Amino acid sequence: MTYQPFLSKSKYLSGLQCHKLLWHYYNAKEEIPQVDAGTQAIFNQGILVGKYAKQLFFNGVEIQAKHFEMDKTLKDSREALKLRKPLFEGGFKYRNAFARADILNPVAKDAWDIIEVKSSTEVKEINLHDLALQWYTYQGAGLDINRCHILHINKEYIRKRDVDSQKLFILEDVTKDVKKFLPDVEGMLEEMVKVIAAKRYPEIAIGLHCSDPYDCPLQEKCFKFLPTHNPLTLYYLKKEKAFGLINDGVTDILKLNDSIALSDKQKIQIQSLRSKLEFVDKKGIRSFLETLDYPLYYLDFETMGTAIPLFDDVKPYQQIPFQFSLHIQESPKSKIEHIGYLAEGKEDPRPELLKLLKKHLGNKGSIIAYNASFEKGRLKESAEVFSSYKDWIQKIQGRIIDLLDPFKAFYYYHYKQEGSASLKAVLPVLTGKGYEGMEIADGGTASNEYLRVTFGDVDALDRRRVREQLEKYCGQDTLGMVWIIDKLRELVA
Repeated sequence: MTYQPFLSKSKYLSGLQCHKLLWHYYNAKEEIPQVDAGTQAIFNQGILVGKYAKQLFFNGVEIQAKHFEMDKTLKDSREALKLRKPLFEGGFKYRNAFARADILNPVAKDAWDIIEVKSSTEVKEINLHDLALQWYTYQGAGLDINRCHILHINKEYIRKRDVDSQKLFILEDVTKDVKKFLPDVEGMLEEMVKVIAAKRYPEIAIGLHCSDPYDCPLQEKCFKFLPTHNPLTLYYLKKEKAFGLINDGVTDILKLNDSIALSDKQKIQIQSLRSKLEFVDKKGIRSFLETLDYPLYYLDFETMGTAIPLFDDVKPYQQIPFQFSLHIQESPKSKIEHIGYLAEGKEDPRPELLKLLKKHLGNKGSIIAYNASFEKGRLKESAEVFSSYKDWIQKIQGRIIDLLDPFKAFYYYHYKQEGSASLKAVLPVLTGKGYEGMEIADGGTASNEYLRVTFGDVDALDRRRVREQLEKYCGQDTLGMVWIIDKLRELVA
């Protein structure tokens, strides 16, 4: 008897994104990297969102069987249907499809509405494909499907005291849109079964689909053939054009011909790569340095943004600063002072953070941040809630200088930046220092780890270790800015 694979919702959606990825899930799963901490954090948020969504459906029945317990899931789900109550995680199989519904809600006499819960703030096309597979599966299994809905986060919701699930979510009827994809499901499944059964994965060129709708876990494998300086690293080149060049055989930006129109910054990038020398616009650097007024305050925030707001007066996914690092230099030759803040406990960190910033930022001097629009935005949002700081925040906005500006303008460029003007790209090439060996070396990890040790169930040793690493990382961001300014001064001395 020939093995007939079945496709779950996630595998079906993977197959829509890339047949090569689908093949690997069934034939070479060991080559797919394990889910990283950042992705797992997103999954965990989705689980929490699901718990709040279920509060909207009274007296619901949850199928407790694990995902690998197929027979038990199918049996328990069939039995639960007879109760005619909201059904959570009910699983059904039809031909080569298997799906578990977030919520099946009984309507009319014997019909059901499918309700897919999403932690996003809008309906996406991939959600419609997801629901189309579910409709196909449940209908094939004998259920009478009435309508399809997406229950997603309301981005305008503002928490006041306890989370209000009624206001947290928006229920959107997408039946009409799902019906457009429903006729294609069976054919898609048949095609995917053939792909899975093949002895070798299909050769598929890399392209926009590699990160749409999700970052494919096979990117490292599939992009391995590219040299370091490929069209995807060319500054501000649209990805669609970059993939087009690559798939036409142009994988090295040094081999671009005259038919490709390049911007001045892209020309600088290629010139630096060809010469293996840094590019320095001394006039541009001087003009930037002249905007700085002492004392200098080097400022960086670390933030967290969760689907379920953690505090009053916070919207879903609003970025809340929980940490700052501040390096202060009173004059060109004075010793640099460091002040840091890392919130403790589970209270809103903004009142204490604002209090300390106001105390230490003084009344004059430049406040330097990298990609300063982020810090400006967080301060402006804080002013809307903590009105006593509103006038002060308005005054300091004009003092904030963006250290990204001279690098975005290509006043300085080194070929090892690989087309990026980010702090992580600039710091090592300009100063020889970076984030190597640090347990926390990026903002995403900082946010996830802070949330884990502050709101999760962890031991004191783990919490202390992570907090030490957070202070080290955030401090490196602002100290790195100090080093960058020093190097820029050296370049034009």
